[in-house]
Amino acid sequence: MSSELECRTAIIVALLCGRAPKEINDFFKFLKATVYSIAKSFKESEDPDEVPIIGRTKFPAGVHVLEVMSSEGDIMPRHFFAKGQNVNKEVYLDVMQTVVKPWMTQIAAGRPYLYQQDGAPAHTSNLVQNWCLENLDMFWSKEFWPPQQP
Repeated sequence: MSSELECRTAIIVALLCGRAPKEINDFFKFLKATVYSIAKSFKESEDPDEVPIIGRTKFPAGVHVLEVMSSEGDIMPRHFFAKGQNVNKEVYLDVMQTVVKPWMTQIAAGRPYLYQQDGAPAHTSNLVQNWCLENLDMFWSKEFWPPQQP
């Protein structure tokens, strides 16, 4: 370790221990300008008014939301899944049966429609794909989507 680095390290350690710059200078006999310069930088870095507070959430709340919209501009009221709920194929199918399908039937009012969903595992499960095939006018199956979808 270089002597300059050792000097700076000793000064910072002494400052962390609560020593005043004059005490550090008297004890180590370092250049006064060096001790006071490092002490000033150290004090500024420890000043709470100078250091921005950056909050981070370790475990942010995850909420799944389902939105459906038509090409005519109709938007289904958002469906919020329960906090912490894992949206698996059974949960997704239940929402499709009880929320999405009734809304689409009402909005379409006899007009044909095409249902499109992304490649999430719950959407591409055989259970959901088969239900869509049997219960929706038209839908994009998992085989229709390109391998690298947006």
